[in-house]
Amino acid sequence: MVLFGKRKQQSKLIEPGPQKVSLLKQPALYKGLLLLVTCLIIASLISPRIPSTVPSYQVGDVSDQNIKALQDLLVEDTASTAAKRLEKEGKSPSIYDFDSEASEEGHNKVAATFKNLRAILEDSSAKLSFDEKKTLFLENLEIDITDKHFKSFATNRFGPNVVSFITGLTDGPLGEKIVVNRAVLQSDRAKGITIRNVQTQLETPATDFSSIRDLEEVKKEVRENADKKLKKLSRSLRSAVVATAQQLIRPTLTFNKNETEARKLKARNETNPVYFQLKKGEMIIREGDRVTEEIFLKLQALNQMKQETSPLISTIGIFFLVLMIVSLFYSFFPGSIRRFNLKGKDYLLLSLVLVGMVMIINASTFLSVAIGKAFPFVPPNAFEYGTPFALGAILIAIVVNVELAAMFSVVLAIMSGILLDNQLRFFVYPFIASIVAAQQVVLCKERRTLIRAGFITGLVNVLLILCFAIIEQNLFNFEALFNLSFGFVGGLLTGVIATGFVPLIEIAFDYTTNIKLLEIADLNQPLLKELSIKAPGTYQHSIMVGNLVDAAADAVGANSLLARVSAYYHDIGKVKKATYFVENQGSGENKHEKLSPNMSSLILLAHVKDGVELAKEKRLGGAIRDIIRQHHGTSLISFFYQKAKNQYNTTGQPVSEKDFRYPGPKPQTKEAALVMLADSVEAASKTLAEPTPARIQGMVQKIINNIFIDGQLDECELSLKNLHAIANSFNRILASGVFHQRIEYPSLEKEEAGGKKKTNGKDKKPAEHSKDKSEVDKNGNERDLKRLGLSRVGNKHSSGGRSANHKTQ
Repeated sequence: MVLFGKRKQQSKLIEPGPQKVSLLKQPALYKGLLLLVTCLIIASLISPRIPSTVPSYQVGDVSDQNIKALQDLLVEDTASTAAKRLEKEGKSPSIYDFDSEASEEGHNKVAATFKNLRAILEDSSAKLSFDEKKTLFLENLEIDITDKHFKSFATNRFGPNVVSFITGLTDGPLGEKIVVNRAVLQSDRAKGITIRNVQTQLETPATDFSSIRDLEEVKKEVRENADKKLKKLSRSLRSAVVATAQQLIRPTLTFNKNETEARKLKARNETNPVYFQLKKGEMIIREGDRVTEEIFLKLQALNQMKQETSPLISTIGIFFLVLMIVSLFYSFFPGSIRRFNLKGKDYLLLSLVLVGMVMIINASTFLSVAIGKAFPFVPPNAFEYGTPFALGAILIAIVVNVELAAMFSVVLAIMSGILLDNQLRFFVYPFIASIVAAQQVVLCKERRTLIRAGFITGLVNVLLILCFAIIEQNLFNFEALFNLSFGFVGGLLTGVIATGFVPLIEIAFDYTTNIKLLEIADLNQPLLKELSIKAPGTYQHSIMVGNLVDAAADAVGANSLLARVSAYYHDIGKVKKATYFVENQGSGENKHEKLSPNMSSLILLAHVKDGVELAKEKRLGGAIRDIIRQHHGTSLISFFYQKAKNQYNTTGQPVSEKDFRYPGPKPQTKEAALVMLADSVEAASKTLAEPTPARIQGMVQKIINNIFIDGQLDECELSLKNLHAIANSFNRILASGVFHQRIEYPSLEKEEAGGKKKTNGKDKKPAEHSKDKSEVDKNGNERDLKRLGLSRVGNKHSSGGRSANHKTQ
């Protein structure tokens, strides 16, 4: 039997039974605003479903009643309004931007570029190559010319006369209105265009396009002018001037698509609708008459009026009803589900899923009406039975927990009953379907589990519909057959949709589901393969820690899959400095012998931060990142702390314990605590010279005691009963799975030098370090252990047990 020490007065035992859950770290304002927004959205979705006396006819239907206007009403003639707006939109002219300063800008750009290059030539200290000068020339002018042309300019030393040759060809054309292709203006010839000066914003309508030039025509004209004006220039220089001038010619009149579309939209919005008037009491349609396009518009307007003028009191009542229901939902589980503390993202997910489900149910009612009109032989309730009511519960059960999904099912069932005409069956039907679906995915570890859950939900839907049909004595007819079929399809649809949504939620909200855990538990994952290559000792250690926590998790009601996968990745940060950890050093040199204790401590502390960064980079999920961050808690790196204190006795350099403690936080969950305990126990087990069951048990109980006494388990949910179960599990795995008996081969011993048995050089050091540590704890934890009946036989595993001490020697 394992005994566990009692900490000093700082310690906090977490016993089984009722306990107070710590308050959420998210501000109360955040939760309050989220609650109000959620309730407002849901109330707005529910309110339009208040029953109306105006039937939903389509064009061509035959009215089964007389309908009159309840009050004076203006009805918009949508067809006439649309035609009028289209006409106005077509008359809106296109907007073209004119750059009136293009000529001046081009002139200044050429002059500045040539002046700059001229200065470079004259500056003897400026040693630019031909290519560098050309690059500078092309970048400044934003053109592209050949080396031959640029060489002509360089031969003339970029003289001012060359500038005048170029600008003489470009200044005139750039002052005109130039478009890329004048053919595009033909479509605007009838209505004209609006030319807007870019600099002054002055707008001028234009219907005569004769003054607008085509870009290619202007470039051709530039060449012709050059042949006339620059006859005296050498052929190479003239060719360079013409090539440069042609490329400097650009469109000065450009089509402004955004502004044109904005003007058209403005013209459309400013067009007044076309109305026809209804007087109060006027007959809209008589019983037996066929619904025409005009009557259909009147009925739509009447229905819209009734919805817009629904009583304010009813809307307020719906809002407060939803507020009460959702508030109960939000406030119940933080104090009732002890093993789970909700975060801000959990509240946001719950709100989004709840709103999304209400929208799906709302949409299904509209679809049932629309499809019912197209297929009148299908009963309207059939489509409502086909709604994937259980989708929300499945998503919540997979990414959060099943208890929360059960509460969610109650709230959704209430909303469904309100939405679907306050029918009791549409409270019972979604509630039972959601509970069953959530229960089916509690241990979901495969994608096909979702499909199976959908199949079972479909069967449950069929049973519920059969019950409703028997109660209503309406079993043997086509309506019941359609209802059963749609109910089963609705269950299958739930599983299919959930299969697609779960990965999206994992990515968007950084959740780590069992499905994702199984995917990254594959030892062929790139990160684990890298760990096995760069840090083989750490890799083997992590696998063994995974085996330890997997067995212990089931004993304490923790998520064994999360604990095992987290154990695989808890030390991935060591790949960056693998050789600084003893399990990866083999028989080589210990690099810490040349480092100061403070530097060694920094290297050890860094592997947690590096691990978190790698986990984030590889998208391992927030749960695994948290366990990596917490698996050492705030434990002390006692070996280097003691080494620093010993140096203090000789150097007088003060030593702060804070510099040798991990930053934490302490383990917040059972899974994180299990990884911490197994991490320390597995590392310490390597130091046992003769691993008998009694020695293993003593080592395990001492390490767990030390971790408990150091307060590392204060913030998780492990009880003393859990610690006993964990210790027993560790003892069983270590005794039977690791240090099991092997057949001794005499020939192997003969190969050892001096006839001694090989121990990898670890048979001596643990005792030495334990001696040092016992000196450190002599006045502290020694008293607590003696009171518990435990002797202090070496405490190299203090403060979280190990890690740094065993791995750095």
